[in-house]
Amino acid sequence: MSFCRRREHHAFPEPENLHCNQNRKFARTCCKRASLCTRQKGSYTLEAAVILPLMAGFFVAILFFFRVIQIQTQVQEALIYASRKTACEASAVESPIALRASAEAFFRKELSKYELPDKYIKGGNTGISLLRSDMSKQYIDIQADYFVKLPINFFFVKGIEISQASKSRKWTGDCENGCVEDYVYVTETGVVYHRNRNCSYLDLTIQAVNSAETGGLRNKSGHKYYACAECAANCNTPSVVYITDYGTCYHASLSCSGLKRTVYMISISDVGARGPCSKCGAQKGE
Repeated sequence: MSFCRRREHHAFPEPENLHCNQNRKFARTCCKRASLCTRQKGSYTLEAAVILPLMAGFFVAILFFFRVIQIQTQVQEALIYASRKTACEASAVESPIALRASAEAFFRKELSKYELPDKYIKGGNTGISLLRSDMSKQYIDIQADYFVKLPINFFFVKGIEISQASKSRKWTGDCENGCVEDYVYVTETGVVYHRNRNCSYLDLTIQAVNSAETGGLRNKSGHKYYACAECAANCNTPSVVYITDYGTCYHASLSCSGLKRTVYMISISDVGARGPCSKCGAQKGE
């Protein structure tokens, strides 16, 4: 009987021991949960430490971009003012060196009205170089070169290099008899100038023809058509090609540069080595 009682005594733990075991299990569970929460908090802290600087740098870059645009706008305003004022003095000042000094004085004076260039440009307003400006020809060509400082050092990049320019034609004074200088029309690659904007050499009339007929066709000047070196000579000629009234080539594509004309209106004194057009280049009465 005593043996059985001992076994019964050891088979069922005392209430106090049961309570202690439950406390230990609860403590272990709480420790695991606390450890998990600590790891999660550490992960959030690490992510924040990486993402927040990147976001801050992104917003700083955007704001700095708009700041650079403001600086460029203010510098351009000063350049335009200086080139126009210097162009007005061109008739009284013949020396390019004197014109350059005058242009720089106008530029510095106008630029001093703004605060941003002096604050963000390396060297301030005096850090803007006008050494590449040219006053020797018919135009006042002012070119400004400068560096804009970065708000944050980025590896070996010290700043953003910017170049801007403003060009104004020199004013040479009034003509004695109230005359006005003639203007003519030229193309980018043309070797002649035209007095009439509607000259047939400038106004291209494009026609689509059968490629088999090009051998017997002639333009309005009597010349034969040849394959265009850019779009027709080195490829299989399509069944339909394009010609113009006074051109000497047939073209395989409408986008060929030979079918385009970019016309500029310039002063007769700026034609350089170009000769007059045989159709419209002569003045009336000549």
